[in-house]
Amino acid sequence: MPSAQIVDVVSFMPERIVDNTELIFSSEDELEKNPFFKGVKQRRFASPEYQSSDLGTYALKKLLEQTETKPEELDLILYSCIFNDFFCPGIGSAIQYGVGANRATVLNIDTGCSSYLSMLNTARAFIESGLYKTIAVVTVTNYISRLPELQNSKRYSVLGDGASATLLVDGQSSFVASYERSYGEHYGLLVGQPDLVDGRFLNYWESGSGQITINFSQEMLNTLRSNALRLVPEAVSKCLYQAGLSSDDISLLITHQPNVLFIKEWRERIGIGEPRVHDTIECYGNLFQGSIPVTLADAIEKNKVQSGDLLALGTFSNGGDFVSSTVIRWR
Repeated sequence: MPSAQIVDVVSFMPERIVDNTELIFSSEDELEKNPFFKGVKQRRFASPEYQSSDLGTYALKKLLEQTETKPEELDLILYSCIFNDFFCPGIGSAIQYGVGANRATVLNIDTGCSSYLSMLNTARAFIESGLYKTIAVVTVTNYISRLPELQNSKRYSVLGDGASATLLVDGQSSFVASYERSYGEHYGLLVGQPDLVDGRFLNYWESGSGQITINFSQEMLNTLRSNALRLVPEAVSKCLYQAGLSSDDISLLITHQPNVLFIKEWRERIGIGEPRVHDTIECYGNLFQGSIPVTLADAIEKNKVQSGDLLALGTFSNGGDFVSSTVIRWR
């Protein structure tokens, strides 16, 4: 029976570094002092130097070169992007053409910040079904650098841009266990939507709608924090239980990277701390669905991941409407 093996994970980070310690923000309100918006010293901005399709293409080219994989060997490219270059279509076909993967088809997966783990599960299912043998998983974040008005607020000083690419093939299985669940009761808690224009709210498809933003409130942040600190450790614990493992068996824990507060609390509740953790929050910020693969690629580059290591990955999306965890064995 076919099995899905993760061969390698790489990142492609824009060259432009934004140092938060050197920024002067145009305004500051009481909400911006919340720990949710703290912990990032620097991050990368992609636009206008890179389109989202560029980021995805460069990340995938790097992966193919590093793994000595020919583009025409790819059967499928799974991708997740925030923001695409156009409202529609997505960037999948541009990446496929950009790397010369003339045999590959493309598929967009969007479960918010959990999209990377959802794509790994999807790739695994395709390979185990025998439908595809060689799959690339690509994440692209090109968000904060495209929204200049948000760059003036400390509320968005945790957001960065970047891309990742992961190769999966038919081989010795990397997957030990996975857990995903949707919590529809939290739908709409954290949404990107147009800001008010002259005191009026216009939907994003209406002419004259405002700058895309997230209208934070203290009540929202309190609920979001409660959801996040409960759901992610719970998902990781259920994944470990499914695998017949405990936190002591894990070689490295990598979680989503929203802020220092959440990362620290997750580690304590899961029961895995230094030196069996890795993060990139201070240097790259929150990359949404790209946070876990970029952080994993960074850990690999720094030799924190060895053959045979058990890795636990965990994240949540959109304030708590989706949660995902995966345990893999690195080959």
